[in-house]
Amino acid sequence: MLQGPRVTVRPFVLADTDDYFAYARQKKVTMAAGMPPLLTREAAANHVQRFAREQQDLALVYQMHVIGNIGVYPRALSPETGDDMTREIGYILNPDFWHQGLMREGLQLVIADQFAHGIRAIWAGVFPDNQASIHLLKRLGFVFQFEVPLPRGLTEHQPRDEQYFRLLPKQFEK
Repeated sequence: MLQGPRVTVRPFVLADTDDYFAYARQKKVTMAAGMPPLLTREAAANHVQRFAREQQDLALVYQMHVIGNIGVYPRALSPETGDDMTREIGYILNPDFWHQGLMREGLQLVIADQFAHGIRAIWAGVFPDNQASIHLLKRLGFVFQFEVPLPRGLTEHQPRDEQYFRLLPKQFEK
């Protein structure tokens, strides 16, 4: 568990299902993350069970409610160095809490923890039209690296590109 001044980042538990479903069923939230909205509470419960089991997606908690999630995922080995000490992050937030600095605080906790455990770089992919997310990444110190087209069938609106940003420990704004 990671504790900040206002938020906590912790593993999901099944009791988080209703809070998760409250935002994961909203198209404006999920489409920005490249996933379709959830249609049923049962689907949300399945996601939460997987999150709890795999421990890659963490709950962002504010005032005793899950308001978002932050995923930390392994990346493929670097072809140049064979380095596996990088991670990719992804995140979504209930729109009732947008523009309050809560996701920034949660990401700062997660990123600091990753760097403290020897991770050498953190990556994030974002759709070019998601300016709020791009702004957040830049405030944290991430630097744009490249843009790539997504594989066909991965998004509802074809074709679609994704921009990738990288953060090194020396760039991190805590």
